[in-house]
Amino acid sequence: MFLERNSRTVEDMIRSLDNNMAAADKGLKANAASKCNFVAQDQIWKDHVKLEETASRFWPNKWKFMTTKYEDLVKDEIPKKEKRHKDVEPIEPHPVTPIEKYIKVDPSPKPYPRTTAQNIGWRSTEAALALDRGFV
Repeated sequence: MFLERNSRTVEDMIRSLDNNMAAADKGLKANAASKCNFVAQDQIWKDHVKLEETASRFWPNKWKFMTTKYEDLVKDEIPKKEKRHKDVEPIEPHPVTPIEKYIKVDPSPKPYPRTTAQNIGWRSTEAALALDRGFV
């Protein structure tokens, strides 16, 4: 059963390919025939050349405005801006405020403990901030 279905499908595919190839051959023959008609091709070329010549004669009368710059076209409509001369005052910086005004350091409530490395430090009294958990 499975083989019969597949064989029918393959046969249908072969038929459709043959039909497509036949249609393509007809199209190629039609294109080849039109390429061999030198008189028609020459007439088409003459028509193109004639249209180009006609267009080149009438183009300046119809479209010459496109060759000028936009600024030249509207220069009379745009009002001229006068240059403004402002006297610019030099910028003076604010006077420097001493840092002691912003940062105040209170004296330490306890004397600094001396350590073997001559560094200053002590253990925190709050358990949550203790850095030496489990080592002491």
